[in-house]
Amino acid sequence: MGSVVKALGASKAAHRRVLRDAGIGALELREAIGRGDVKAVRRDWIVGRKCDPMLERALYSGATLACVSAAAVHGLWSVDSEHVHVSAGRHASRLTLTAPETMSEQRDLAVHWTRNPTAGAAIGIRASIDGLPRVLVQIARCQPVEQAVAVCDSALVRCKVSLPELRALAASDPVLRRVVEHVHPRADSGVESIARVRLARRGVLMVPQIEVDGHRVDGMIGQRLLLQFDGFGPHSSRAQRNKDLREDQRLVRKGYLVVRFSRDQVMYEWAMIESTVLSLMAQGRHNW
Repeated sequence: MGSVVKALGASKAAHRRVLRDAGIGALELREAIGRGDVKAVRRDWIVGRKCDPMLERALYSGATLACVSAAAVHGLWSVDSEHVHVSAGRHASRLTLTAPETMSEQRDLAVHWTRNPTAGAAIGIRASIDGLPRVLVQIARCQPVEQAVAVCDSALVRCKVSLPELRALAASDPVLRRVVEHVHPRADSGVESIARVRLARRGVLMVPQIEVDGHRVDGMIGQRLLLQFDGFGPHSSRAQRNKDLREDQRLVRKGYLVVRFSRDQVMYEWAMIESTVLSLMAQGRHNW
C-alpha cells in the first residue's frame, strides 16, 4: 500500500505511465487495486482513497480539473458552483459528461475548451489538474469580478503566488488585469474580499485587516466604522464568538462603531449590508 499510494503524490492521482516510471510494477499495482488501496479510473488513471472527488470526476470524464474546482483543490478560496469545472482541448473526443451512480461527485460539468491543453508529467498524457497561472486566468474569465478577486487574494495570502508574479501574469490578459486591480495582499478571507470589491463599486473604500487599539479588524471605513465578517470556520465556536463580542464591545467603548456580518449575509443578503453601510456613512458616523 505504502509505495503505490506514495507514488500518487499530493493529488492522490497519477497516470499509469507515471507510476511505471516511478518504479511501480504491474503486479504491485494490481495487488493495490485488489486490496482497495487505490482504484483505476478510465483505465489509465489511478486514484487513492483521499483523492478529491472533483479531481476523480474530471479524470473519469477524460478532461483536466480547471477553474474554480481546481482552485479549491489547490487550497484557495472555494467558490460555490453548481458545476465541476474541467478543461479540454477543442478537438477532444469521447468526453464522459455523466458520472456513474457510484461516484460521490454528481454535479454536471462546465467544460472550458482550449487550444492548448495542459501537458502532464509524462509526454503524451494530459495533466490531471491545471496549474495555478492558468486557473487564475480561467476564473477571471468565468466568474464575477469579486469572486475572482477572492481567489487571487487567497493565492497571495497563502504564498501560492507573489504580487509581482500576479501582475506579470495579468499584463498579457486584459480580463485578469481588471481583477488584479482590486487584489490586496492583506486580505484575510474570501468573504472579506467580496465585500471590499462590492463596496468599492459604490465608491466606498474599505481598508482590510487593519489593527485598531491592538485588535485586528477585517475592514475599516473612514476613521471609525469597523466591519467584521464571520466565516464558518474561525468564528463558529462558542468560545471564539464570545471573544469576538468582547473585543467588539471594547472597541465600542473606545468610540468606534463596530458592525458584524456573517458569511451567508455577505453572499445572500448583500443589499441589506450595502444599505446599512451607506446609511451609516450618510449620517457621518464613519468619521469622528
